[in-house]
Amino acid sequence: MRNTFKVLFYIKKNAPLRNGYVPVMGRITINGQRTQFSTRLSVTPLSWDTAQGRVAGRSSMAVRINEQLANIRFHIERCYNTLFYEQAFVTPVMVKEMYFGGNHKQETVVAFFKQHNDEFRRMVGVSRSKSSYYKYRSVYRLLAAYVRERCRRADIPFRELDKRFLAGFHQYIARESPHKKNTAWVYMIAFKHILMLARSRDLLSADLFAGYRLRSEFVARDYLTETEIRRLMLLAPTDRTQRLVLDAFLFSCFTGLSYIDIRQLKPANIRYTQGQLWIGTTRRKTGSEVYVRLFAVPNAILSRYLTDAADEPIFALPSNGWCNACLRRLLPEAGIVRPITFHVARHTFATTITLSQGVAIETISKLLGHRNIRTTQIYAAVTHAKLEGDMERLSRQLDACYRL
Repeated sequence: MRNTFKVLFYIKKNAPLRNGYVPVMGRITINGQRTQFSTRLSVTPLSWDTAQGRVAGRSSMAVRINEQLANIRFHIERCYNTLFYEQAFVTPVMVKEMYFGGNHKQETVVAFFKQHNDEFRRMVGVSRSKSSYYKYRSVYRLLAAYVRERCRRADIPFRELDKRFLAGFHQYIARESPHKKNTAWVYMIAFKHILMLARSRDLLSADLFAGYRLRSEFVARDYLTETEIRRLMLLAPTDRTQRLVLDAFLFSCFTGLSYIDIRQLKPANIRYTQGQLWIGTTRRKTGSEVYVRLFAVPNAILSRYLTDAADEPIFALPSNGWCNACLRRLLPEAGIVRPITFHVARHTFATTITLSQGVAIETISKLLGHRNIRTTQIYAAVTHAKLEGDMERLSRQLDACYRL
């Protein structure tokens, strides 16, 4: 939407001074909103040209007053341009406060969110994940669209936020992504983080999420069955990339490691402990340490790619999206026609490979590197002795079920 900005001067005829002069007032109008201010100048009513908004004639008084009005107009326009280029959303009051030396700086929501995302993007690959950046970027785009639609402007100050805005934005997200049950919940959690960050910088006084209930819906996690895993193990793709993706996917099924953790796996993460082969790594997403024993199948897969280059990744995987595209081409050959992503392998490890084989939920939680009680629903401390005992029993069960 195009901004309309105007500065107008007029005289206040109904408030004459003792000497018969009248005050000259100024009016700032932006997109229909207006505010008045005193120029601290005065003229005779008969000398004022209402149509031109200035003193008529060429007398020394007229020239002096008109020069002062032109100077006021120039500085007000400069204040407006400065504010507009700083934060896009500008009100007449903001311009007036800046002109008179007040605190004009008002942080706005969309601009603040964009700044957060710009800083977040610079940390991707260092201490932030690309998937989290994509999430914040999606929420930012939805917020910007909602502000344009609801408020009919590009941005709004934090002081205008209230619970009605919050509820409206929540409904807007749900309407824009109806096919994904928990998208609105995930996005609102991200928006809550932005508002918490704003509060920490004294940009927002109230906690708008206090008493606001955010609930996630239970969504059944997809996973592969034993039969489907065996079918995948029988595939023999000739394309090298597809072979790599399939092996990494099966490796994930038997270790529970996520795509990014497998992609970053190096020979240094493979360790021998008491005659057994283990993976010791730190989850990229949560920073949790993970120790997973390598059984026969993942060990056989690992031997195909393991080299002496200690600092080189074992699996030189393409992007997650490309891996998913490969899986879409491969899985139908194994009779699996439903949509499957690389992350389903991690669910498969948690269900078919471990839980259905009698492994305790506490052990699974530790193997998956979960930090939050809500992630696995049950939390309990798992000692290394119990972990090794569970893995020994699981090793015997899996070796009897799977052969590569």
